[in-house]
Amino acid sequence: MDSYKVLIVLALSSFCMGVTEFVMAGVLLDVQDYFQIDTTLAGYLTTLYALGVVIGAPLVSIPLSRYNRRFQLIVNLLVFALANLVIFLSENFYLTALARFIAGTQHGIFFLIATLTAVQVAKKGKENLALSLMASGLTIALVSGVPLGTFMGNHWGFKSVFLLIFICTFGALVACVCFMPRLESKQTKLKDLKSALKIPALLQSYCVTLCVCGAGIAIYTYVAKLLVEITQISPQNIALVLLCYGFFGILGNLLGGKLADRKGAIGALRIVSISQIVIYFGFTFLVYNFYGAILGLCLMGLVGFAGIAPLKMFAMLNAKKYAKVFEDSAISVNEASFNVGIAMASFLGGIVLKYFGVIFTPICAACIVIPALIIVWGKKEI
Repeated sequence: MDSYKVLIVLALSSFCMGVTEFVMAGVLLDVQDYFQIDTTLAGYLTTLYALGVVIGAPLVSIPLSRYNRRFQLIVNLLVFALANLVIFLSENFYLTALARFIAGTQHGIFFLIATLTAVQVAKKGKENLALSLMASGLTIALVSGVPLGTFMGNHWGFKSVFLLIFICTFGALVACVCFMPRLESKQTKLKDLKSALKIPALLQSYCVTLCVCGAGIAIYTYVAKLLVEITQISPQNIALVLLCYGFFGILGNLLGGKLADRKGAIGALRIVSISQIVIYFGFTFLVYNFYGAILGLCLMGLVGFAGIAPLKMFAMLNAKKYAKVFEDSAISVNEASFNVGIAMASFLGGIVLKYFGVIFTPICAACIVIPALIIVWGKKEI
């Protein structure tokens, strides 16, 4: 089995998932104009996708669990590709919204399948690096998704983006058929989900994922406002500045995998969470200076994405120890926790913005990480 070919297939697939998730921010106005709707209604396309992600991993994955990983991924990519093709062809907003929700469910399922597959095919001692390579497509999508969507939307209309996603996903599907091995899967049931939500050690794992993953979003969601109002950066230059964040996010993703392989998942999470608290809190002071803001933004990208691989490995180790019979269900809930954390942090950041001002959003982010640090500080490597 060529593990690198499998990881490339997973990385390409995660890129398609990531672009689909992030691109809406770049084409929202085009969607609004095309369907002649208001901004709030257009924004539901983002909300429905996120809802689909949260539902998809724990619930929709259950009927697929009886089949091998290769079949699961083929079905997953096929449904995802068709959902994006429907968006390209649709002339009706509500059909488009339904297709976005379905695409979101497949996003959630994919990262469950991909996480388990990456660990199964990885060389011994390189599991965390394999996870970071698998997730690298998502990080690259964060950098390219919004600029790509904005560019294509302006030149060929927003639907062209979803045609491109369909073509790329179909390419990943063909690669999956050619290179993906038939890895065995454990069948899961609805009662397994209930069990996965009752074990304290697993709940702690979900909490760590929710906090470490979500914290940076409390800043990132409102970072453009922060940079324009406090740093006095021109709105026209924001996209270029955010590319720095994305580039360092890619580096952080790979760094997190290597760190977890060397220090263990818990050791890496301690380092990452402490670094996040210091950097997020420090950004409150760095943002007043142009070069300080750029430095802080790069460091935020680095530590924000460094947590992905150790979080996934921490969840898998806990699932193996405390949920041997329903391991996949425990991991699926953890995958949903990523997006719950993003939604929660964005909501909390909005409250801080409304009542205290945008300058306090970095402090909010630092505070969100603290519960995760408390949990991992008292843990021993599993």
